[in-house]
Amino acid sequence: MSGNVTIFVAGVIVILLSGFSFSSNHLQKLNNWLLFSKNAPFVTLGVGGTVFLINVFHLNMADFGEHRLTLLILFATIILLSFFKMRELLSIRGLAVLLLVCSKEMLANVYGEPILWKNYFVSFVYLVIIFSMLIGSTPYLLRDFLNFLIGSKPSRVMLGTLLMVYGILLALISFGKVSCLIR
Repeated sequence: MSGNVTIFVAGVIVILLSGFSFSSNHLQKLNNWLLFSKNAPFVTLGVGGTVFLINVFHLNMADFGEHRLTLLILFATIILLSFFKMRELLSIRGLAVLLLVCSKEMLANVYGEPILWKNYFVSFVYLVIIFSMLIGSTPYLLRDFLNFLIGSKPSRVMLGTLLMVYGILLALISFGKVSCLIR
């Protein structure tokens, strides 16, 4: 996938998330799914962990490739045991893994491409990485943040508006139509 398509898809996803964040009903459903669903950890950690293990399997020799099998077995064991020993808030940790894996792919797609205003996209991806490391290490913060957003309409509107503007900016960056807006 080219860098411009990656930036456009990320912009559309952010616009969809902004529409999602305006509704307290949608946020409540997301909160219930992340916290109480039995299938949510299998979706988030299952998909994120599988893609992570595929990345470990394809390590080259400069990136610990000679220890690839050992790392693969170690990380697969950790992922499988987490379904049995660490069930509490596992879907949020799985979401963090999924965001980190997606961030790696997004940065790899735009690396070295001469895209105007690419720094806006890269800074967004780095914010996603920081967010995913934060919720991966302390998953109760996302739970508390979602509960705060559900109860506070001004905060939902502000977050939704901010995400919508940034999503539109990312979509415009992909077409190279931002220079007239930012000058």
